[in-house]
Amino acid sequence: MTEYWVSQGNKWCDFCKIYIANNPLSIRTHELGQRHKDNVAKRLATMRKESAAKEKEQKAAARALKEIEAKAERSYQKDLVSFQSVDTSTGLDSNKKKTDEAQCSAATTNGNGAASKSKGGPAPGLVISTPLNPTRAVKGKPSSVAVNKRKRDDGKAKAISKEEVQALKAREAARKRMEEREKPFMGLYKSY
Repeated sequence: MTEYWVSQGNKWCDFCKIYIANNPLSIRTHELGQRHKDNVAKRLATMRKESAAKEKEQKAAARALKEIEAKAERSYQKDLVSFQSVDTSTGLDSNKKKTDEAQCSAATTNGNGAASKSKGGPAPGLVISTPLNPTRAVKGKPSSVAVNKRKRDDGKAKAISKEEVQALKAREAARKRMEEREKPFMGLYKSY
C-alpha cells in the first residue's frame, strides 16, 4: 500500500494574529514566548474594561428608570390630590362631575339598557339593527353542506347548450385522465 504525503496544517493564534505550525512542539514554544504572553495580558485587560463599562451602563440605565418611575408616582399623587380637592369643594365642580358621569353612563348604554361594546361612547355613525344578510338569522349557523343537507331536485331539466355539453364532457375526460395518472401515487395499486 502506498503512503501519501500529507501537509501539516497551520494553527491560527487569536491573541497574536499569526499562523504557527500545527504540532505540539511549535504550539508549546509559541505559548511560552514573551510576545504571546503579552498579547494574552492585553486581551484580558480589554475584556475587563469592556465588562466594567457595560456594567456601569446597565447601572446608569436602572438608575434613570427608577428616577422616571419616582417622577411618575409624584405626578400621579398630585393629580389625585387635585381631583379630591375639586370633588370635596361645593359648587359647580361637583355638579359638573355628576352631569359628566350621567352623560357617560347614558352614552355607553344603548336603547335596551345594555352596555355597548365600544368604550368611547356611542357609535360614530349610523347603527344598523337589522342583520346584513336576512337569510342568515343566527351568527355562526352551520351551512347546509356541513349538515349534510342537499338541495331538492325540482324534476325540471335545465336547458343546456351544445357548448356546455361539450365542456362538461371535456371536463369529465380530463378528470378521468388525471385519476389514471394519480393512481400509483395514491397507494391503491402495487406494482410488482
